[in-house]
Amino acid sequence: MQGIGQALCERVVYDSEAGQLVSASFMDYALPRVDVFTGFKTAFDTSIPCRTNVLGVKGVGELGTIGATPAVVNAVVDALASAGLGRDAERIQMPITSERVWRALARRHDPSPFDAAGAAA
Repeated sequence: MQGIGQALCERVVYDSEAGQLVSASFMDYALPRVDVFTGFKTAFDTSIPCRTNVLGVKGVGELGTIGATPAVVNAVVDALASAGLGRDAERIQMPITSERVWRALARRHDPSPFDAAGAAA
């Protein structure tokens, strides 16, 4: 969920002139919600235990974010490329919001890393 959220909705925004954080609360910073991911299933393969400790357990930390984020981004890029954008699909930037997908399909990519208000994306 964390990696998918990073790819699709989480966005830190700073005011370009003052450097003030604009997305400083959950009212301004989008997080993935459980109602968006119904039917999501996590499964663990425990068939090969770790051999360096008595319990056979492995540490993972934030392992889910390492593969999930690029997997989601590449899936969207592949879909956009298949929709006729070709290599131009690679120009899309995270977070890949529905507006950014729409702009890409309309061939109106965001012109810069700044949004319309001048805040850094």
